[in-house]
Amino acid sequence: MKSGVAYIDDDYSNLECIKTMLKPAYEVDIYEKPELFLHDFKPYSAILIDIHMPGIDGFDLYERIIEHEEYNGCPILFISTDDSDQNRLKSFTLGAVDFIDRRTSQSEMIARIKSRIEFFQKHRSLIEFSSLRINLTLLKAFLHNEELPLTFIEFKILCLVLRNYPEVITKAQLVEQVWKTGHVLDATIYTHVSNLNGKLSKWDYEINGLKSRGIQLVKKDKVL
Repeated sequence: MKSGVAYIDDDYSNLECIKTMLKPAYEVDIYEKPELFLHDFKPYSAILIDIHMPGIDGFDLYERIIEHEEYNGCPILFISTDDSDQNRLKSFTLGAVDFIDRRTSQSEMIARIKSRIEFFQKHRSLIEFSSLRINLTLLKAFLHNEELPLTFIEFKILCLVLRNYPEVITKAQLVEQVWKTGHVLDATIYTHVSNLNGKLSKWDYEINGLKSRGIQLVKKDKVL
């Protein structure tokens, strides 16, 4: 399943152009107004922001995103044809992971976004999501500041869905990354998921089993 990417730009022609360029590799949601993006905010694997927009410019939008309670820490990249030293410096000073010239080739743009997503997913030692906190160094999980009594398998499943939220984790990915073996019974997988959900009962998210498709972390009021 393709990673989800959001792109915010006040120029609709830019939105359509970049969406077409990224479509082979990503599911792209486009927003012509920053206010609409903030109103409909949901987690993505990466967020692209134009700099020059009326009202809320790209730099202001960046600061609002990182303060949003639903922000999952995903990479934020600025994209613009105005690649002045001043804009680049301000982008990286704020904390953006990349600055892409909109005239960059399709292959390079896709590769750079892919690299940022993969780095983000693999190199976090502390994951904070809503009221849940995961310490990957200590192998401990805390919900509302109380440690959860997770088994090692449950801990690995939880880390996997958090790292890849909101994407679906296929059964093959789950087996390879959690059990690291060639075959695991469906009943075994869903027993672990059920037990994990029981321990997360006070959280406003849960792991949804998608029959043969795999599993996905979802907000409880959005469970299908």
